[in-house]
Parts: sequence; C-alpha cells; structure tokens
Amino acid sequence: MHIIILADTHMPRMAKIWPPALLPYLERADHIVHAGDFNDRRVLASLQSFAPVSAVYGNTDGPDIKEILPEKQVVSFHGVTVGIAHGHGKGKTTAQRARDAFADESLDLLVYGHSHIPEHKTEEELVLFNPGSPTDKRRQEQFSFGELIIEEDSTWTIKHIYYSDKKG
Repeated sequence: MHIIILADTHMPRMAKIWPPALLPYLERADHIVHAGDFNDRRVLASLQSFAPVSAVYGNTDGPDIKEILPEKQVVSFHGVTVGIAHGHGKGKTTAQRARDAFADESLDLLVYGHSHIPEHKTEEELVLFNPGSPTDKRRQEQFSFGELIIEEDSTWTIKHIYYSDKKG
C-alpha cells in the first residue's frame, strides 16, 4: 500500500495548484493522509480525486472544514495503526501535543503537522512523523511531504520526499 502524507498545504494562499514534484506521488497513491491546515474545502476535494483521504483539521482551517473533519483520528492500514493530529495548541512541543492527543491509545505511527518542520523520530517504540509542508517551507531549506509504504505482512517504511521548487 502506497500512502502519501501531507500537512500544512495552506492552499490556495501558498500555491494555486499541486507542486509538480508532488503530483506523480498523488497519482499513484492508494491512500492520502493529511494532518490539517488545508485552508479551503476544495483542497480536500482535490485530494479525494486522487485517492481516499484520512484527515484532520488544523488551526487555520475554517468552520467549513471543521464540520466535516475530526480534530484527531486513528486509522489502520494492513495492521499498522496510525494516529493523525495537527499538533496545534499552547505549551509543550508540537510533537508532544500530538502525542498527548493519543495518550490512551496504542499506535505504531503518529502523523502530525503545524510546525512545517519535517521530523522523523522514534520515542518509546512510537514513530513520530511530521511531513513538513509541500507548499510553505517557511524557514526550511526545502518543501517536503511523506511517503509510507505498507506491505501486506504489516512491515512498513516511511520517508520524507524533498524538493526545492514548488512551481516545477
């Protein structure tokens, strides 16, 4: 199973179309995970035209998105349990706020966004993954998103995909 992981797309303000470096990945995705900050409901609809989407809302999403998406979500792919949260709030780090949202749940992978900073680390057997942003790199050197590959036997790998130009 080929899953694309996104967060903080902030469209159409930060990009009017999907970056060319991201498009081939969306086109072959079996599923898409988005950790919030779409900014426009049409962005969700656009992603759904590529593959099924599991998503949560972020702090910059309006009522139109908050009425259709949860604040956090747990999904499972071939036995791999994935928690999704945006990670916004006050106090602590973004990763810690995301972890706290699932304090009573057993996860294999926690996907979060908010900071626009790509991160991939393991804490106490839990993999924490922030894909960064494919359209708004802020102070990062490159734009980024994630690619999660899950085999039918539940083995999986996850990595960042980086690129320098969101316009092609």
